[in-house]
Amino acid sequence: MDQATLMKYGIAAAIAFAAWKYGGTYGKAGAVAVAAVAVARRTPYIREVL
Repeated sequence: MDQATLMKYGIAAAIAFAAWKYGGTYGKAGAVAVAAVAVARRTPYIREVL
């Protein structure tokens, strides 16, 4: 993973954290769902299934 990829994931993580921290109930659920998809796409076994 290079610096550009890490930067993209860092920005996405910051946005998801802000939505989770300051959002309502649906904001928290959406932030967790987006973070789960981002992690799942980086996991080799799950990436094959998706």
